Amino acid sequence: MPDFSAEFSASLRAAGIVGAGGAGFPAYVKARGKAELALVNAAECEPLLKKDQKVLEYYPEKVFDGLELLMKACGASGGVLGIKKKHEKIIPRLEGLARARRNMSVLKLGDYYPAGDEQCLVYEATGRVVPPGGIPLDVGCVVSNVETLYNAAFAPRPVTETFVTVNGAVKTPATFRAPVGVTWRECVEHFCGGFTVKEAAYIDGGPMMGKVRTDFDLPLVKASGGIVVLPKDHPLIVKKAQGRPVFSRIGRSACDQCSFCTEFCPRYLLGHNVQPHRVMRTMLFSGGPEHKLHSQYGLLCCECSLCSLYACPENLNPREACVAAKSDLREAKIGFKNSQLNTGRRPEAHPVRDFRKVPVSKLVRRLGLEDYNKDAPWSGAAYQPARVRILMSQHIGVPCAPSVREGQRVEKGAVVGDLPQDKLGCPVHASIAGTVTRVNEKYVEITA
Repeated sequence: MPDFSAEFSASLRAAGIVGAGGAGFPAYVKARGKAELALVNAAECEPLLKKDQKVLEYYPEKVFDGLELLMKACGASGGVLGIKKKHEKIIPRLEGLARARRNMSVLKLGDYYPAGDEQCLVYEATGRVVPPGGIPLDVGCVVSNVETLYNAAFAPRPVTETFVTVNGAVKTPATFRAPVGVTWRECVEHFCGGFTVKEAAYIDGGPMMGKVRTDFDLPLVKASGGIVVLPKDHPLIVKKAQGRPVFSRIGRSACDQCSFCTEFCPRYLLGHNVQPHRVMRTMLFSGGPEHKLHSQYGLLCCECSLCSLYACPENLNPREACVAAKSDLREAKIGFKNSQLNTGRRPEAHPVRDFRKVPVSKLVRRLGLEDYNKDAPWSGAAYQPARVRILMSQHIGVPCAPSVREGQRVEKGAVVGDLPQDKLGCPVHASIAGTVTRVNEKYVEITA
């Protein structure tokens, strides 16, 4: 009898499907696991991004098709779509579609950040706490993003386009589907009518967890979710662009150990021993055992930025301190499993967790984004680029190696980069038909 899980996993890999929520984890790996419950992460907590809700508004059946396939592959007895209850326009239709399927339901979440953290979603849906350093499968759950399941419904059709939102300092914010490999500049000009500021930067992936960039000629990848365009001198751009010497110097002189960063941390509130204020304390040590111990309190940081961009009354950067601490500890080959903090005790959610959830409306005000907090309506406008650059690294794992040569003619959907079957990763495909005009280890350029 055919093994559906193996077949489905193979089709996901062949299609190049990766997590479209930003991380880019190869979807075929999750399809190989066994779970009791399959969860759709439709919370979409990043302010100003609208991609997931637009996909669910225009293509909900395909998302449920993908969920059904994932449930079958993982042997899950139930499927739950977690979405914020504020989306009153689309929830009735989603509930109707869920009722028409077997053992599916819709979970309504509050409008707080980060409801979309997969471990928070697991807890809201099941009451189970993912163990420290663990993954949802450890408690019988598998979590996938909306667009990931949309793509899964079409597997093994290759992923050649991605849904994205462009919001912020542009003339007409929009959500649309664009070919992988086009530039953000093309997206702003074609779908959004151009910029509203002369000196612009953008946050790739959303205001909280995204990265600040100034090069609008970078290409879209399969995991792209959207950008927020802002003036270069916007306080959020300045804050997120701080380098380690700057945030360390400021933190060392200004942190008063109030512990607000810890008290608002979503993973701390799930019972994990992550304490950003103790990581900040390392800035007072030049090294030695004290520095090493306090650094370990950042190992379980999920990098949601709530500590840095909302909780800290001094406007410091505990998130970046935790990221730096994790980097230092990786060099020392220290992870949570072999850290001094791994006691093996089962975590329990904090009794006041529900009272420390941060409303997105308050977060938007704190970020200084009220003037840009607008809808990004769906645009069905087609775009045929003259050129695309397909990056060889669009996923967590081993980068692809180019599988085409300069001068070669390729059709849309053709594999242009691949990697061995035993390596973590997925192939990448041509998003347009054309001639390969440049090949290197970073990308394959195709000209129509």
